[in-house]
Amino acid sequence: MRFCLLSLQVMFILFFAISAKAETIEVEIFKSAFIPAVVKVEKGDVVRWINKEEVLHTVTSGKSPIHDEKFNANFLVKEYEIKIDGAVGVIDYFCAIHNATMRGVIVVVDKK
Repeated sequence: MRFCLLSLQVMFILFFAISAKAETIEVEIFKSAFIPAVVKVEKGDVVRWINKEEVLHTVTSGKSPIHDEKFNANFLVKEYEIKIDGAVGVIDYFCAIHNATMRGVIVVVDKK
């Protein structure tokens, strides 16, 4: 009987640990653009930017050209990532070097 209860507890823990796993959403930086420019994520997910160019870029939160201090990766050479823990809504971001053309949006929704 104890073994059966212990097995049920382990299965319960494993089920919720697997189903609660955060996803990683990738945004490529290529030809001075964020691809895709708009991503939809759930709270707790991770957004990873990957610079595919030799050109330096930033990933700066806020409405271009105003940085809102939520996150900032200066002179991104390869990769940068953040975990989305904030409120449901929209997070704007841009490249501070190319702020006239490089902009993106993260749409944050509640976990399903």
